[in-house]
Amino acid sequence: MTRTVTVLNPTGFHARPARSFVDTAATSFPETKITLTKGPKVINGKSVLSMLTLGAKCGDAILIEAVGGDEARALSELGDLFETIFQE
Repeated sequence: MTRTVTVLNPTGFHARPARSFVDTAATSFPETKITLTKGPKVINGKSVLSMLTLGAKCGDAILIEAVGGDEARALSELGDLFETIFQE
C-alpha cells in the first residue's frame, strides 16, 4: 500500500522531524517495512540517516510505502504525521 505526501516545511526535510517520523515508524509499526521514495531514490523510513539523505525540499512529493503488519493504519498515521510535522 502507498500514500503520496508533500513536503510543506519551507526549510525542507531536516533532522528533528525526520527523527519524529522514524521513532513513530519504528515503535508503532515494528513489523511493517516502511520505505519513502522521491524520484529514483528509495530509502528506509526507519533510519534517520537514510531519511536525511532523501534531500526533500518544500513542495516535493514523497511516496510512502508500507508492507506487512498494519499497512493501512501505518500509512494513515505516518502520512498524517508527515504532513503535520513538516509544516512548521
